[in-house]
Amino acid sequence: MLWLALYLPELPLEAPGCSSPGQGALAVTEHQRILRGNAAAAAGGVHSGQTPSEARALMPELQLLPRQRQEEARCLRHLADWGYQFSNHVSPRTPDGLLLEIGASLRLFGGLPALLGHLAEAFDGFGHSYCRGIAPTPTAAWLLARAGDSSPVETPRALRERLAQLPCHVLELLPGQLHALQGLGLHTLADCLQLPRRDLARRFGRPLLLQLEHALGERPDPRPAHQPASRFDRYLELPAEAGDIQSLGFALQRILRELAGLLRAREGGVQKLALELHHRRQAPTCLEIGLLRPGRDPEHLLTLCQHRLEREPLAAPVTALQLRAGHILPLPPEPVPLLPHAEQAPAEKQAHLSERLQARLGEHAVTGLDTVADHRPERAWCPQTGTSFTTQAAPGERPAWLLPHPQPLDWHQGHPFWHGPLRLECGPERIETGWWDGDDISRDYYQARNPRGSRVWVFRERRGARRWFLHGFFA
Repeated sequence: MLWLALYLPELPLEAPGCSSPGQGALAVTEHQRILRGNAAAAAGGVHSGQTPSEARALMPELQLLPRQRQEEARCLRHLADWGYQFSNHVSPRTPDGLLLEIGASLRLFGGLPALLGHLAEAFDGFGHSYCRGIAPTPTAAWLLARAGDSSPVETPRALRERLAQLPCHVLELLPGQLHALQGLGLHTLADCLQLPRRDLARRFGRPLLLQLEHALGERPDPRPAHQPASRFDRYLELPAEAGDIQSLGFALQRILRELAGLLRAREGGVQKLALELHHRRQAPTCLEIGLLRPGRDPEHLLTLCQHRLEREPLAAPVTALQLRAGHILPLPPEPVPLLPHAEQAPAEKQAHLSERLQARLGEHAVTGLDTVADHRPERAWCPQTGTSFTTQAAPGERPAWLLPHPQPLDWHQGHPFWHGPLRLECGPERIETGWWDGDDISRDYYQARNPRGSRVWVFRERRGARRWFLHGFFA
C-alpha cells in the first residue's frame, strides 16, 4: 500500500473564505488565542498563540473571527468527494487533512509522477495551501506532510530512516509533552526510537508510542473510508460582496472543479444545474443551467454559467453562491485521445455550441428536431428543446426539406408535372393511417426527378380524384 497525505495548515482561514490576497489583516481565534492569521496579519507581527488583546495592540485594524469548525469539516467532506477520483479509499483526517491510498491507482494513472501531476493540477485550482507526504503507512505519510517533506517513501525498508530525521514537533502531542521531550534532549524521532518503548510510554503516555508504531507499520492503522455523496450541494461564502459577474468567476470555478471531481469519481455527469446567488437584504436569485447531454467538463460548465449570468443583471451584490446538482446521470468514460491536443468530435462541438447559445439566448431560442411515432410525414417530427437533438431515422428515405403543406401538381394522363414531366424513379411507398383521429390519409409516395434534375418527393391520393401532390425536396 502507498498513502498520500494532504495537510492543509491554512484551512481555518480558507474554509470561511478569509485567505484572499486583497483582504486586510485578519486572524482566526479559538479559546481566546490567535489560531492562524493571514499574510497581512503576519506582516504586522501577529502570530499563533497570542491573545486577541496582544494582537490588537500590534495592529488596531486587525479583524478577528471565531474558528468555524463546522465549515472546515464541510470543506473537508467536499474535498474528499473530489479526491475519490484518484483513489477508492479516501479518509478525511479531521480537522485539517486528507489521506488517500494511491497504491492501487498507480497503474491507472501511469505511475506515481503522472498521478501526482494530475492531482496537483486539479488541486491547485481550489486555492488551498497544502503540504503532501507519501509513505507506505497513513501515519507516516501524515508526519511527512506535517514536516513539509514531499519526497516519496515507497518501500518499508526506507521508511524508518526517513522518519528518524523528522523533528518531534510533527507528532500530535499536548504542548506539555513536547516541552518534556525537549527538556530531555529529544529533538528528532530518532531520539525517541532509541529509548526503550516501555519507558517512552510511561514518561510521555500511550499516544506517543502508538503514533510511532503506526508510522513504522508495526501496528495496524485502519482508516475509515469516505463514501462520496450521491448529490452535489455546495454553499460558498464570498470573501467580499461581488457586484459584477467577473467577481464571481473564481468562486464559480472553484465550486465547479469540486463538482467535476465528484462526477469523475462516480463516473457520471449532470444535465441540469441550479445556481443560487445569495444577497444580503433580499431573496436569492435562482438560475437554471441546462445541457443537451450529460457532461462534467468544468471549463465548459463555467462558460455556460457565465453566459447564463450575462442574460440577467445582478439584482444586488452577491454575498454567497450555492450550486446544486440533484441528479447524477451515468456517463461513459472519457476517451483518451491518441494524439496530444486532439480536437473535439464534430457532434461534441455542435452540442457545446448549442448549449452555449441556449445559456446566452434562452432555452427556447435554440431548437432541434425530434421524431414522433406517427407514419404521417407532416406529423412525424416535432421541435425539441432542452435535450439532445439526435433523431431516429424514419422508415424509408425522407427528403431534407418537407413543405408545410402538400402542393397540388398538374398532371396529364396520370403523369404529374412540375417544371416539366416528372420521371418516377422509386416507389410507391404506401402510407395509410390516421383513421382513429379523423385525419386519416391514404397515399402512394414516389421519388421523382424533373427535366432540370431536381429530385422531389411526390404522392398520389388513393381516394377520390386521385390527384398528385408535391410534398418535399431531396438534397
